[in-house]
Amino acid sequence: MADDGIILGIDLGTTFSAMAFVDRHGKCNILPNAEGHPTTASVIHFYDKDACVVGEEAVKMVVVDALNVTRFIKRYMGEPDFAMEFFGKSYTPQELSAIILRKLKDDAEEALGRAVNDAVITVPAYFNAAQRSATADAGALAGFNVLSIINEPTAAAISYGLERLGTDRNILVFDLGGGTFDVTVMEIRGTSLRTVASDGNAELGGKDWDDRLLNHVSDTFQRQFGLDPRDDPQPYQELYERCLHAKISLSTKPRAVIPVNYRGHRAVVPVTREEFETMTADLLMQCEDTCNIVLEKARMKWSDIDDFILAGGSTRMPMVHEMLRRLSGKEPATGVNPDECVAVGAGLAAVFRHRPDHPTLHAYRLASTGLPAEIDLNDPASITPGGGMGSGREAGGQMVGLPGVRITDVATHPLGIVVLDASLKERIINLIPEFTPLPCDKRGRFAYAYDNMTAVRVEVTEGHGENRDEVTVIGEVVLDQLPPRPRGTPIEVVYRYTVNQILEIDVTDVETRQTRRARMNLRGSIDDAQKALARERIRRASIT
Repeated sequence: MADDGIILGIDLGTTFSAMAFVDRHGKCNILPNAEGHPTTASVIHFYDKDACVVGEEAVKMVVVDALNVTRFIKRYMGEPDFAMEFFGKSYTPQELSAIILRKLKDDAEEALGRAVNDAVITVPAYFNAAQRSATADAGALAGFNVLSIINEPTAAAISYGLERLGTDRNILVFDLGGGTFDVTVMEIRGTSLRTVASDGNAELGGKDWDDRLLNHVSDTFQRQFGLDPRDDPQPYQELYERCLHAKISLSTKPRAVIPVNYRGHRAVVPVTREEFETMTADLLMQCEDTCNIVLEKARMKWSDIDDFILAGGSTRMPMVHEMLRRLSGKEPATGVNPDECVAVGAGLAAVFRHRPDHPTLHAYRLASTGLPAEIDLNDPASITPGGGMGSGREAGGQMVGLPGVRITDVATHPLGIVVLDASLKERIINLIPEFTPLPCDKRGRFAYAYDNMTAVRVEVTEGHGENRDEVTVIGEVVLDQLPPRPRGTPIEVVYRYTVNQILEIDVTDVETRQTRRARMNLRGSIDDAQKALARERIRRASIT
């Protein structure tokens, strides 16, 4: 019997998070939080030891109790030395993200009236191995069984593109969130969705537009009174909130005013949309440059793009629409909610990857064949041979003759190995190039660098570059207890990279066939003991 357990698709965002699931009728639904909102602010307020509130109530405390509030934690994922302290306890980015995920998990279980254990979590396409691993860790610490990590633009394209299966289209996803930015080109070919190229900046997002506005207002106030409201945490947070609301207002109005109260002085700083666009023009240019880089990587022109999708709340800024309209000559795709499409796509991808017998999979596969809409998807007998389909099921529950829905992601960073050349100088050899479709197996043959070696160390690298300083070493595998032999003795290295971004490495002595296999989950910097302690702490914490 098919596993009908719910898989939660989660968009773990810098400023807001959302969750969705596919019901038994094949519809992907956004799950509101306990407060009834479709998104949850990714903000945490600690009000006591091991006690915190997540979401809008935490946002309200940003001004009142700024030192006990954390936000934008996604920007620090994968940084091993980053930690924050609240009420005498230190928290890693994984733990703080896990608190947000625990809130989502609790709300989902309350809404559905059942346990929800499995999840697919999204990340920016250009997240590196450490950032992806930290995200997977956060899910595990929150009590989820994280089935896979999926790129946010891929999820957005799935939410839009599944209604267009059976066609041939090129889609550009422009994903500008609160703290990260990605551009991805995907193609639909029949029932296949494939990532073609991607690029982005994990440190560019709506917050940078907020900061420009805040700095403009603060500088104006400082010129008038000689005081800087950015110097004190509470006035800074209060002004940040006002600038954030002004930025949102400027998306629909030509002018906004921002009041400032600091040390007995008051001012009202007016800002027009034109002024705001001028002070952030270089940020928008970074976005434009990234779009052009991705198209170049995809070997496409703007005229080759059939649709472009806007994801992330920051895409509501008119300057973003105008830039893309100027570049593409097209209007953005309609019917896509920038705040929800990533979570919806994650929920759908969860079904396609991990619940192959789910009715929604059959629904989309049927739709791509042009079969009549009145067919009962729950009744295989209603699919007649006259429609070109069989009426039974194959092993594994798949409907006979229906085309499969295939979602192909790619490696967004090259993976390589550190080697010594003939002159014994280090250099980097890429085994898995950027944009290699996943899953993949890549192998290379190398050799002893010195005579009488009894061990071989393989250092795994990530990133572009020809030397160690230009890349990141993300792990190593050691093959030891080898018989001493001369320089040049062959060694084979195999990289296996899965759709779940798990790297498995085989290092084999070609002559003796001795092999050392390591499964590198790339789980970041916290070890198993730390994970166990953190998981228990988060389980016992009061999170509302």
